[in-house]
Amino acid sequence: MQGYIPYELKGKEILETIYLGSKFSREEAIELKFYIKTDKDLIQVAKDIARDETTGPWVGQGEPTELFIRSQADVDRIERYGENEGVIYVRTPLSNISQEADPLYQFIMLAVGGPVLEFVYYQQVALLDFTFPESFLKRLPGPKFGIEGVRKLLNLKDGEPIVGTIMKPCAGLTPKEVAEKCYQAALGGVMFIKDDEKMLGPSYCPLEEKVKLVSQALKRAEEETGRKCLYAPHIVARADKIKDVAKRAIEWGATALMFNAVLGHTYEALSILAEDNEINVPLYAHSGGRSGLSTGPRRIDDTVIAKLLRYSGADFFQHGVFGMKEMHVASLDDGLLYNLVKVLREDIPGIKDTIPVSAGGLGVTNVGLNLKEHKDERFGYGVALLAGSNVLKHPDGPKAGAIAMHQAIQAYYDEGITEKEGLKKYAERKGLKELLRLL
Repeated sequence: MQGYIPYELKGKEILETIYLGSKFSREEAIELKFYIKTDKDLIQVAKDIARDETTGPWVGQGEPTELFIRSQADVDRIERYGENEGVIYVRTPLSNISQEADPLYQFIMLAVGGPVLEFVYYQQVALLDFTFPESFLKRLPGPKFGIEGVRKLLNLKDGEPIVGTIMKPCAGLTPKEVAEKCYQAALGGVMFIKDDEKMLGPSYCPLEEKVKLVSQALKRAEEETGRKCLYAPHIVARADKIKDVAKRAIEWGATALMFNAVLGHTYEALSILAEDNEINVPLYAHSGGRSGLSTGPRRIDDTVIAKLLRYSGADFFQHGVFGMKEMHVASLDDGLLYNLVKVLREDIPGIKDTIPVSAGGLGVTNVGLNLKEHKDERFGYGVALLAGSNVLKHPDGPKAGAIAMHQAIQAYYDEGITEKEGLKKYAERKGLKELLRLL
């Protein structure tokens, strides 16, 4: 797998590492990794950022107190890439964090909730990564299921991918139309269906009726095929209502739940659902809006977003599609995709893995490539392959679209096919009419 290089550092090399030394050990502080570009002295700017992200300047009579000094973050080291450009490692003490309040909200406020993204004494800044000490990690729920847990729900074998779809069109469907599309796709072999993020429960498609009808439709499909299919409706609710709405959706038949955890309900709401024993279904953290945070001269890297969603309890997170550079910003950098898969899977004591979701332009012509790039020894094909339009727009309907996806997957299993031309020859040789209709 390729290594990830943030775009600010592409084509550049470390000129020197400056060791300043933190007064905090790794176990008593959170380490924040920032990229900084400034027209001022890099070392002084790094120190000012550490100060401003915790205590700010001393305000009071006389000399600063010992508590004030101990509460101020500091800089452990700097990797210099240019005269006034580099990566700084700031350690911010856990002693500033309440043991009773939400840990992830407090982390966000310490990392970027203050002035670090606003001040003008540097021209570019990015929060690239962070490291939690073990004591802090123990306060976080992590996913309930992970890839192995979801495979058990679906009666899948070890190493199998999760093949699914995304309900389309985004708006303008009645509950009956949604249910029929889900039924047909499930007949064709999809194992996971989620609402599109623009499905917001309007009067013509209310959540309760939709979930009940989809649940009934998927039960019929299971009776006919013997295969299970999970359904994650989009949960649209105020923060103080989200738990209640989530539980009612499960009562109505939802077997997974989806909501936007980047711009919508965020990490705190995700943790609330993940920690509730009555909400015992996989949670799909939708990533809409992520690129608005992770690109530009003042940003939060995708690595940070993915880590926080995993720690918060996301069983699924959409990271992008290998080989699809014509649609989403998130899919432009293969190195970033590899890094996000690593972040979602890496072994962390007490924290299960989050399933990387390949979606946003996925279809029969690139599903083989995405199988190849997601395979590893521990998880096998530990990926959710969600093809929305490619399944639902099939000329012969969603069932044929789902069958075509499975045919393309089998082509990879049989012959390692990852290119369109090879896939077409395979389909012609095997007489796969559903697949050929898409090539």
